[in-house]
Amino acid sequence: MKNIVSRLFLCSLLIIFSLSACDVRSADAYHPNDSYTDSVVTKAGTFSGIFRIKTEASDSLTLDPDSSVSSVRADAMKARYEEVEKLFNCTIEARQVKTGNIASTMMASTAAARNYADIFQLSAASIYDMYKGGYLTYAQNLEEFDIKDEKWGYDGQKDMMTFRNGETYGFRNLYWAAPLASVSGVLYYNSDILDQNVQPIPAELYEQGEWTWDAFADMCVAVTHYVSDRQGTFAFVTPTAEYPAIIHAAINSNGGRRLSYDPVTGYKCEYMNYNTIDALQWLGELVRNNKITYTIESSASERPEVEAFVNFYTAFLVSDSSVGFSDDEMFPMYTFAESFRWTEFPAGPDFSGKTTAYYSMNDQFLAISNTVDIGITGKILNALFEPLDKEDENGWKEYVERNFFFYSEDYERYENMIKNAVSDDSLLTMKTNLSENDIFAAVIDGVKTPKEATEQLISVIEGLAG
Repeated sequence: MKNIVSRLFLCSLLIIFSLSACDVRSADAYHPNDSYTDSVVTKAGTFSGIFRIKTEASDSLTLDPDSSVSSVRADAMKARYEEVEKLFNCTIEARQVKTGNIASTMMASTAAARNYADIFQLSAASIYDMYKGGYLTYAQNLEEFDIKDEKWGYDGQKDMMTFRNGETYGFRNLYWAAPLASVSGVLYYNSDILDQNVQPIPAELYEQGEWTWDAFADMCVAVTHYVSDRQGTFAFVTPTAEYPAIIHAAINSNGGRRLSYDPVTGYKCEYMNYNTIDALQWLGELVRNNKITYTIESSASERPEVEAFVNFYTAFLVSDSSVGFSDDEMFPMYTFAESFRWTEFPAGPDFSGKTTAYYSMNDQFLAISNTVDIGITGKILNALFEPLDKEDENGWKEYVERNFFFYSEDYERYENMIKNAVSDDSLLTMKTNLSENDIFAAVIDGVKTPKEATEQLISVIEGLAG
């Protein structure tokens, strides 16, 4: 266990060490720090000499160095941009814009034949909307860009963004970890509250193979002490259609799936099985019978479920991992320091995967505009996203662990989550998500039975999938 002083000292040593490490080269021996004299010839003839990067406002590191939460990382990113500018005789513009602006501006720019951006950092949902509108280029279309390389993300991340005939429209870059790889279904917990109630630490139960629904339910009951409105402690925020994260985490943690695909009959709703029904039954009974949740009545916060966790009203928070990548005062990373722990949602009795975490429409990816010069964009991306100067392929892991985790075992679970997570098919069912959450919330409230809910969802899911 590390205290804050030793953590800062260790961070300084690691930074010094990472800057002194040896260079590495990709498989083809190319490295952007090499000296090149040959000019780069473009084929499409549309490259303007300005490579534009746009990123949505995010709680994680972005491709705009000036919005980075780490000055050391930001300086290294700026240095890389300068290297690439010299190599390709171009100018790189990286800008962070308000969430939701990119898609609408891209539509207007395309209509006016203007190149608004070459690459984007967007939520998966925004990328899917832009793909449906025809505003993106698929990654396999770029020269000198091999989407199969792990450099461009883990398999589950690529599967999440592969939509048509095997064409991939979104990807990650692992070496920079900027933006940091996010995943949904993360369970955060306040170890102080667990200690005060003489509860075991989930990390220990996880290592012993005992991190199960039953263990989690016992903790939820033990930490809940209702005093009065906005006083006392609770397990987590009451699941509703507005705050459904724990409902989806419970379903995924028991092997529940939204869809399966048959080339003849098309998509089939897979919620109508015991994996999903059992998960809804378990969570509904836990909430209704044990009264372990905190109900949000009103809040000015954009993320009231996070606010409740930060203010010690709740011991657990189910969310995506970008919650842990922010230094905002209303987010938990730096608000209660070493009490802030990470793990994955506990496994249900029918779960058989490698992690209960999953990729969802909230997770962040990179995408390529349909206005790019395909003859040079792949080359620029390959140069841009090599390991940062003096780092190797694992440099991003060292950076993430020392800056966003207080415990090495929490980081190891996070790495397992992002490496082994699979898509939850939420993109293919975007039009159904609101009604789906309403139906699930009715089960938690006891208005519908799990069987009634899953039967009702079949026509909704299958009718609008994709």
